[in-house]
Amino acid sequence: MGKGKQQGNSLKKPLAAVVGLALIAGLGAPHWMGRQIERQYADYLHQFGSLEYIQIENPSYERGWFEARASYELVLEPEFAQAYQRLLAEDMALELEGEPLRIAISDRIVHGPFMGALARLEGRIEASGWLFDQLVQWEEAGALSRYEASVGFDRVVKGEWAPQEMTLVAGPLLSEAGFDMRYVADYLGGDFRYDPTMGEYRSSNRLGQARLEEPGAVHTFEGATSNLVVSFPQGVLREVTFTSDDGPMLSQSRDPAQTGDSRIDGQNVEVQLDFDEQGRFASVDSRFAMRGFEAEEPELFLTLQGIEADFKATRQGETSWYGQLGLNLDGMTVRQQQSPGFEAQSVNYRLDVEPESDSQFRVAQLVASRDLRIQGMEEPIAFHLESSYGQLPREAYDTLWQLVYEAIDVFSLDDPDAVLPVFERIEQASETLMAGRSAFTFKPVSFSIGDADADLSLDADLALEDLDAFDQHKLLAPDNRLDLSVNASALLLHKVARESLRQQYGVMISDNELDAMAKEMVAQGLQPMLELGVVRREEGDRYSLHLQLEDGQLRMNGEPGEWLLGQF
Repeated sequence: MGKGKQQGNSLKKPLAAVVGLALIAGLGAPHWMGRQIERQYADYLHQFGSLEYIQIENPSYERGWFEARASYELVLEPEFAQAYQRLLAEDMALELEGEPLRIAISDRIVHGPFMGALARLEGRIEASGWLFDQLVQWEEAGALSRYEASVGFDRVVKGEWAPQEMTLVAGPLLSEAGFDMRYVADYLGGDFRYDPTMGEYRSSNRLGQARLEEPGAVHTFEGATSNLVVSFPQGVLREVTFTSDDGPMLSQSRDPAQTGDSRIDGQNVEVQLDFDEQGRFASVDSRFAMRGFEAEEPELFLTLQGIEADFKATRQGETSWYGQLGLNLDGMTVRQQQSPGFEAQSVNYRLDVEPESDSQFRVAQLVASRDLRIQGMEEPIAFHLESSYGQLPREAYDTLWQLVYEAIDVFSLDDPDAVLPVFERIEQASETLMAGRSAFTFKPVSFSIGDADADLSLDADLALEDLDAFDQHKLLAPDNRLDLSVNASALLLHKVARESLRQQYGVMISDNELDAMAKEMVAQGLQPMLELGVVRREEGDRYSLHLQLEDGQLRMNGEPGEWLLGQF
């Protein structure tokens, strides 16, 4: 009996010790977790405060045993805020006083044990300043946004934005200025993730039906989704990526006599911003795509099956930018009163500005269209033009960009004359940029109306001042080079002349008269050139021209052609 009692007492001692340790750990864990969360919150504010144009004010953190209360406010950097205020006041002729924007964030943080996470938090975001008090207002007072999140033991923050119905209306200043509007949207919520170790923030948002009402029209939106990724390893901003996918959008005019209706079946936007190791803006890569567009106004009707646009730009050196711009239009129809309408299966445009070497860069361009049908013309038009303008000095280009940056820095609404000397230097730099030698090409170039066609190619390397002066001795310098070839069908020349006359005389003359006048116009234009040998008639009822300049010798269709310069 005594022996059993002793064994029971011996078991109670370690059990009591375990319970005591568990009690101490359970009571001490919230304190330890609270200190970890407070430290992480401070690091978060430090990273946020390093962003340009933003300042953190009134940070507060009150830590209790099981939970904490934290808050801070975001304001625009004073110099940037003042410049923004002056610009907006000038454009809209409004008197704006006080700060533009103040965003207040408040969090309730619970860091007790047995939560499956380091902490959980609930937060709300509120906005003030004349942007939300005078220009735009919430119809019902409330938080700009609410969210819930958890902080894992790996310090990764995962959360969700709360769904809400929002209504924005024009504030007093906008209403008095005549910019009356009301925006109602069903925000469906979203989620976010913040990883302080990787330096990455991700967020997604979903928007349901929305409606924008303004005096002239009502715009309805069926929904949209968007995603945002911000990367800032070691606290330096390196990449921002934004994508969105929008559903159908419809605009209905309140006064059809003044404006028209439009419809978009959907659109996508992709934007990527890259920054260098110092956090300076270094490149942008963006793409925009629209599906099914239709717009109708009292004097205009426009439809498009699709639009695609892309833009890329990269900074090289301190200020100079190079890049590409592209635009593709598919299935386009345009009808306009008092002007001939047209349809095109596709229209393409591209502009490239790119470095060729350490000392030179070039500008290239593409313009093309397939199956272009103009109202009143029986046959479709097609054309394809590629041009290149190169050997431009990069040093002059760098100088031009430096002056553009300087003009932006010294620009002031209070003293507009301060920027005039910079504009004068920009003009001088532009002249220097275009004053040297250049290689330019047009190749390939094609144009057709139905089965009648023409082809052209040009490859040249000239001193531009020689070409501008058209000085015979300078143009025949040994280092100048040019090769021009043109081949066109007689049928195309007749069709172009006929269409020109038709636009001039309209229904005043018959088709037979138009044909006769077109043939006479072409004959009168070609006859002197044929006699001089500038143009040759080829087999298959075609006309050609071949001009060559090389090693100081000018040849026209294989024959010496220096005499041609004397004609000018």
